[in-house]
Amino acid sequence: MDHLGTFLRVTVVAVVIAVIVLLVLSTRTAMRRAQKLRARHRDSLRLLANELDDRYDLVPALIAASAGAGVERSRISPVVGARTLAIAMRDQRLGLGERAAAENTLSATLHELIGDPDDGTHWPFIRVARELRKREVRIAGAARVHNDLAREINRTVSRFPSSIFAKLAGVEAVPLFEVTLLPEETVQAEDTVRVEVAQPVATEGGETSSTVAA
Repeated sequence: MDHLGTFLRVTVVAVVIAVIVLLVLSTRTAMRRAQKLRARHRDSLRLLANELDDRYDLVPALIAASAGAGVERSRISPVVGARTLAIAMRDQRLGLGERAAAENTLSATLHELIGDPDDGTHWPFIRVARELRKREVRIAGAARVHNDLAREINRTVSRFPSSIFAKLAGVEAVPLFEVTLLPEETVQAEDTVRVEVAQPVATEGGETSSTVAA
């Protein structure tokens, strides 16, 4: 009888220890995953910021080429104003929602000014306009990478029990960065731009979520 009681006590202790070990390992794995998601999100923000900055840098060349091509000042001024506003919002470190609105305004004014660059005859204007078209597609690709990661983070933060581990890891919900493109550029962004931020991360269901190939 004493042997049976001892065996039961040892068994209970072993089970308790095993459960504790499993909980510790699960917590550690979940927190690492949340931290990796946060790191990938930071990388995606840097990528998006770099693409937007490159567009800012190209706009003055477009303005100069537009003047050389005889474009009316009334078509150039909105681009100048939209670029100034977008840069001001960046420098003030405003939220992604407000920045996205300014960036979409800049995109719209650029579309109005550029039109179809292949219809023009002024080569400096055509060259810069084509480069800006490519930059628009790259911005769309970078935004898709960011938004896919943001959605994955937001799912993690909103679901139990992953929300507990996300809170322990200091991971919070993040806003999306919505960009507006012309239909033709949307197709290009989906078919031709490839941007990779980091290695895939396994989701809660065991599936793998990779970075976007836009």
